[in-house]
Amino acid sequence: KYLDRIDEPEVFDECTHMIISQVNDMKKLVEEFSAFAKMPTAMPIPDDLNKLVNDTVVLYRQAHTRIQYNISLDKTMPRVEIDRSQISRAIGNLLENATTAVEISNNAQRQITIKTQYDEDVHIASLYILDTGEGIPPNIMTRLFEPYFSTTKGGTGLGLVIVKRIINDHNGFIRVRNNEPTGTIFIIELPVKEGAA
Repeated sequence: KYLDRIDEPEVFDECTHMIISQVNDMKKLVEEFSAFAKMPTAMPIPDDLNKLVNDTVVLYRQAHTRIQYNISLDKTMPRVEIDRSQISRAIGNLLENATTAVEISNNAQRQITIKTQYDEDVHIASLYILDTGEGIPPNIMTRLFEPYFSTTKGGTGLGLVIVKRIINDHNGFIRVRNNEPTGTIFIIELPVKEGAA
């Protein structure tokens, strides 16, 4: 609106775009913080974890056709007590991070593998998300679940905090380790009630 009245339109235009970018970053931060603060209590019911994983991955396959998404589902997986919407969000957050890691990586193999595994001896359902990105340095890996810590430009540092909170609300655990030869593995472990199989 005012560009034609300004003596240095390039500087004005650059500053305007910077303001818009900063406002968008703040909006994203406020939305993430609001979502984190208002997260409802988990309402787990017996559900099909394999189907939930498959449904979530389908969306990413369609949106990111240059990345190969591999799915390996344990057919012996019993029904697991989960809050479907919350676990879907947790998986989505992890897939979003893995997708970003693979997209910015120099690795020619752009792959993300999602697999489930059931250990009937300890009644644990595990979900693995493995990417072929650059991996995470050890000094950063120890801080991944800290609120507001982010390694991505414009990141809020709440995505993994939300994931951890969701998994904690399901009495589960989340771990991270390096993938070999390159990349990262996130592992979610959820308890399965005896007799669920």
